[in-house]
Amino acid sequence: MVNFIKEVKEEWLNTSAEVFGKVFLELADNDKRIVFVGADTFRSSGIKEFVEKYPDRTFDVGIAEQNAIGFCAGLAFDGKKPFFSAIANFLTFRCYEQIRNDLAKPGLNVVLVSRGSGIAYAYAGPTHNTTDEIGALRVMPGITIFDPGDVADFENAIRKSIELKGPIYIRSYKALIRKINPEGYDFKFGKGVVIKEGKDIFLIASGTMVYQSFIAAQILETKGISAGVVNMHTIKPVDEELINDISSRVKKIVTVEEHSIINGLGSAVSEVLVKNCGSEQLAIGFPDEYPVNGPYEELLEFYELSGSKIAARVSNFLNK
Repeated sequence: MVNFIKEVKEEWLNTSAEVFGKVFLELADNDKRIVFVGADTFRSSGIKEFVEKYPDRTFDVGIAEQNAIGFCAGLAFDGKKPFFSAIANFLTFRCYEQIRNDLAKPGLNVVLVSRGSGIAYAYAGPTHNTTDEIGALRVMPGITIFDPGDVADFENAIRKSIELKGPIYIRSYKALIRKINPEGYDFKFGKGVVIKEGKDIFLIASGTMVYQSFIAAQILETKGISAGVVNMHTIKPVDEELINDISSRVKKIVTVEEHSIINGLGSAVSEVLVKNCGSEQLAIGFPDEYPVNGPYEELLEFYELSGSKIAARVSNFLNK
């Protein structure tokens, strides 16, 4: 436990708000159509400099997230490029009907940037856990869903989201892994990134679990198991080509996510594998129950989502 926590604290150096604020201001400087809509979230979203520089492109609806979505829809209809950021649970479930009817059905390009996804806010109680929002959003036609693995992923998802059609959901956590992608990697919508090649098994992960899966793969290497790792930063559309390629090379695949095992990354991969009667799959994530609350690192251990616990589960899966 001690070593695991030390590793996490050394790597998690960037808060998502700091990164978002920097990239968002850069985009706004080059595109006058970009605006920000907040629900009493200016300070927590990291856009202090943007608000000071562009007060006429900043809109605060107060603590009324549903109104914010409708307001974003109106701005998008008027040719603007609205971004809305809030705590994940309030951004998605409180606004579910509005996202579905106001954004997804008309196919409006509104960028939704969550904060504190997964169990990042577990210490605040059950109302702040967000371990199932990807599953809820994934059924909406036309929506794009990102679960970035590190700072570079998050920055690229923000920069390129304005190029897409339809609503974009970018999942982020209170803090971001500094770096897990290889040098010079090419970020592409709907395309996973192979972090590490493997001969015996592959771990397909998203978000925070890319880093934990890489730790697991290193542990497995010491046991003579060659485990590959994929950063599947785009959950919808998922990279079917890469999944099929991996399935043709190994007999077993593991999916790892800081999300319910139902209708998230694991389900997206399963839907691809079943078409081709592909590899056997182990889905690692939260079970079909509401998570308990407590300190983040301790909960990762409790739910067996730390690198060492993932390695143990993968080893057992291989030996089954």
